[in-house]
Amino acid sequence: MISVKSDLERIYKAGIRLLPDAYEYLEQNAIEEAVLQKILSADAPFVTKDMLLSFVAAEGKIPVQAIVSRPTDFKPIAKEYSADFKVIDKSDISGKSNCTGKLEDFVAHFRNRFERISKILRDRVTPNPVVSTAKLPDNAGQRVRLIVMITEKRTTKKGNLLLDVEDEEGTAKVVIMQKTAAWDASLRMLHDDIVAIDGKLTFDGQKAGELFIAENVTYPEISFGREFRKSEKDVAIAYVSDLHFGSKKFLEKEFMRFVNWLNGNEGNRALAGKVKYLLVCGDVVDGIGIYPDQEKELAVKDIYKQYEMFDHALEKVPEYITVVVTPGNHDAVRRAEPQPMIPYDMLKSEVVRAGNPSKIEIEGLKHLMYHGTSLDSVIAGVTGLTYSEPQEAMLELLRRRHLSPIYGDNVIVPEERDYLVMDEEPDVLHVGHVHKNGIKMYRGTLLINSGTFQDRTDFQVRMGHVPSPGLVTVLETKTSKINQVNFMGAE
Repeated sequence: MISVKSDLERIYKAGIRLLPDAYEYLEQNAIEEAVLQKILSADAPFVTKDMLLSFVAAEGKIPVQAIVSRPTDFKPIAKEYSADFKVIDKSDISGKSNCTGKLEDFVAHFRNRFERISKILRDRVTPNPVVSTAKLPDNAGQRVRLIVMITEKRTTKKGNLLLDVEDEEGTAKVVIMQKTAAWDASLRMLHDDIVAIDGKLTFDGQKAGELFIAENVTYPEISFGREFRKSEKDVAIAYVSDLHFGSKKFLEKEFMRFVNWLNGNEGNRALAGKVKYLLVCGDVVDGIGIYPDQEKELAVKDIYKQYEMFDHALEKVPEYITVVVTPGNHDAVRRAEPQPMIPYDMLKSEVVRAGNPSKIEIEGLKHLMYHGTSLDSVIAGVTGLTYSEPQEAMLELLRRRHLSPIYGDNVIVPEERDYLVMDEEPDVLHVGHVHKNGIKMYRGTLLINSGTFQDRTDFQVRMGHVPSPGLVTVLETKTSKINQVNFMGAE
């Protein structure tokens, strides 16, 4: 969508005559680039309003009012406060990538991941001494704890689980028996998980055996006893993602209804007036060349125009709201994670830009923003997880303290520092990608999947996935109240 003034200028420069009703329509509504192209190529002496509406219908798009006004009696409390936020620089890959793709990069990357997650596991209480795999024979028959990465898992003839594990000093084989505490924990175990395993190396009284019999499995996890933080200011944070500007399925009218709400034009104005921050967690646009035959599903096939549409919409967001934008797999950055911020020549609005993932502190609340492409492999890998409950898949990331735990299923860049490790326990984990809203509070961390503003796609219909478009999560930071505002209803 571009500006009304620009639309009219291009039409008149092309020598196309608009009848009064068509001119009035264009003066009040912004239109898609694809609709404008139909006007410019119209084989008629003049263009009527009916012709315009037929062009709009052909593109399957509903135009939105180009002008968003703020009622004079709307007195947003958020405007009275200054913004209190910062992007934690060390969490953001933007401008720091130096990976060459050599073997040494992969070794350094996995060593960094293992060291940092091992440090978390060493803080988890156990009565057993922590030993390396190389020291196991010296401790045969004694209860010890291993901190290891799982490299292979398979089921034995008796139905038990046999693991190949490794640490920085060697490898070992671990057996997890059925009907044990370790067995229950192993049911959600994934390749490349880094865990602590308590148990004994088999010992016949004279010689150490080859199998470590597991008694318990501990994940890095989030600490017990944490309470969710609150702020002193009575402000709110709105969470969105997966807007997909440029798609024929982009819900333009519903998104602009959300923008109208932020301006106090409808719905719960008291809550709208508290919104001080808007977090956009990736897939701002639909992009180009993301999947085969995507062109057929695009209303706007120029990626610069897609971002122009988003810029145009942001112009109508109240100026006192701080907008934070991170990329996703449809945005104009590299596909592999971690991803740098969206370039300035694409996204031109005055927003706070950060990479994917990024840590952002807002009103004292530590946010971890991650688009969420790894949710696909986690949902496929852990029994019982579904796309209809994305917060449960997010919980598995939190338990592992890693945003993309399965190497190979989600493309990563092996930077020397693994930017996907969660060293700190976040107050809010904000994720998108799966187009389904989900909320969960877990040990003082709020998990939010922020859904989408794209209607159900043909692919989702084939997969049986039902998204939840137009539903915005809003957190009131002073009271910790969580609201979900639905913009899919009747006007």
